[in-house]
Amino acid sequence: MNTRGLWLQAGAIFVALYLALLWARPMITPDEARYGAMGADMLASGEWLKLRMCGFVYYEKPPLGTWLIAASIGAFGHNAFAVRLPCALASAASALAAGWVARRISGRREAAPLAAMVQLTTVFPMVIGTVAVLDPLFTAFTSLTLACFLEGAMRRDGARRWLLAAGAAAGLAFMTKGLLAFAIPALAAGGWVVWEGRWRRLPALAGLPILGAAIVAGPLAWLLHRSEPAFWRYFIEVEHFRRFAAPDDNQHGEPWWLLSLVLVGGGLFWAVLWPRTWGAMRGAADLRSGARFCLSWIALPLALLSLSSGKLPTYVLPLFPPASALVAVGLLRWREARAASRDGGTVVALAIVRTLAIGCAVLAVTGGTTLGIPRLWLETEWPRWLLLAVAFLAWSLLESRAHRTSDASRWLARMAWVPVPMLMCVHLLFPTAMVAATKAPWAALQRHDAALRQASRVIVNNATGHPVNWSTGRTELILVGDPNEFDNELGIEAEKSRFISYAELQTRVREWLGAGSVVIAADAGTVDTIAKAMPEQVRTCDVDRELGVVVLAPTR
Repeated sequence: MNTRGLWLQAGAIFVALYLALLWARPMITPDEARYGAMGADMLASGEWLKLRMCGFVYYEKPPLGTWLIAASIGAFGHNAFAVRLPCALASAASALAAGWVARRISGRREAAPLAAMVQLTTVFPMVIGTVAVLDPLFTAFTSLTLACFLEGAMRRDGARRWLLAAGAAAGLAFMTKGLLAFAIPALAAGGWVVWEGRWRRLPALAGLPILGAAIVAGPLAWLLHRSEPAFWRYFIEVEHFRRFAAPDDNQHGEPWWLLSLVLVGGGLFWAVLWPRTWGAMRGAADLRSGARFCLSWIALPLALLSLSSGKLPTYVLPLFPPASALVAVGLLRWREARAASRDGGTVVALAIVRTLAIGCAVLAVTGGTTLGIPRLWLETEWPRWLLLAVAFLAWSLLESRAHRTSDASRWLARMAWVPVPMLMCVHLLFPTAMVAATKAPWAALQRHDAALRQASRVIVNNATGHPVNWSTGRTELILVGDPNEFDNELGIEAEKSRFISYAELQTRVREWLGAGSVVIAADAGTVDTIAKAMPEQVRTCDVDRELGVVVLAPTR
């Protein structure tokens, strides 16, 4: 199959999974609302070097991710699509990097689009790549760093520009998420060079990337220091070394094997084919060096991340592109060595998928609750079960079609389409009944939008601060209870007055009512307590499961 046709298919998969329905799912707090609100505030103020979150100084991450989201909001408006678009495009860049590595290690042009398709249709990169968090952006820059390094290390001519480009990409990764931008490539590339017995080349191969990183990140880091002198000390000391040694509320202590489990589980549905990949590449002398590079990229950073006291599943996202490159190259080799691709495992897998299709169709008719399945959606459920039934049926038909071709590249391209219908459902089947109202509070906030915008004071807790900031644009919010990430530990006097305890809430509300209406958007218990204590001032009280909004006004 020609390479152009494969690239067109990769592009179609990207549009279907990452762009077409990017708007469909409600934004999730705190991450999407946080970065969306920060980007919108930065765009509105024009202060691109002032890092603020709901008006509080924010030193947890460098500004590049917020810059990209702000630019997207400026181009596409104040909506979920704009907030997520930079991460979706970054996912495309990671897929291109996977393809680049696959072509370099195999010498086959068709391996590039096939590896990109594998990366795009792997569950974890696809799901996280359509969420507004910094990890897809960091993964893209890190993947480009290592792809450029491999290109430079394996070329005899033009190596310098590729090594400089590797450093430049690392500099952008650093301005996105910090020192891991250097640690991951250094471990992966350094481990590979040593494994290959070329350790004497380490100084030469490291010099140009360091220079490239300094050229790109140096001026940006200096400008940020001029604008926010305390940023780098706080960011390096607290966000790196302290978090590595002791997890905070956002990074719970987890067992060392957690990230390995996420890597395998998040690799579906390609992870079930990893044994075939391993078997095909194990004795391939021509692929040995490239396989070592990808394995170093996966294993050594995974070991470092697993040593951290605090772990988040998204930490493993940069390890998927090399896995996708290995899968594409290995499966091509595996399929070319066989007369047919269908075996006993395939027959069993197809039987399971068809059974699931029938099961979802039955649930569409009978309803899930009649069979003891917990309610997944607050809305009408049967169309969603029917959609799942269609997706499983499409899975079965697409996989059967893939096994009818003997051409290895055509078979792998068809296999890449197999999970696409199911993955598209991710955008449409958001389990509203299973997700806390505080994770997607938009309907409740929309009902009280006018009151929130007009109130003299808006009081929130750490769960509702970000969505209220995003939906109203207000940055002078009052935080009640545990401030969590809103407390930056900098002890800024102007910010201390915006934190109040639950014990003083009623007293402060009565004071503020003298200046006009007060709205509290917080947990249902707090809202209910205030509503009962101040019934004459209550104009509206709205409780949605664990989320509550109460509008209070001076007594007439």
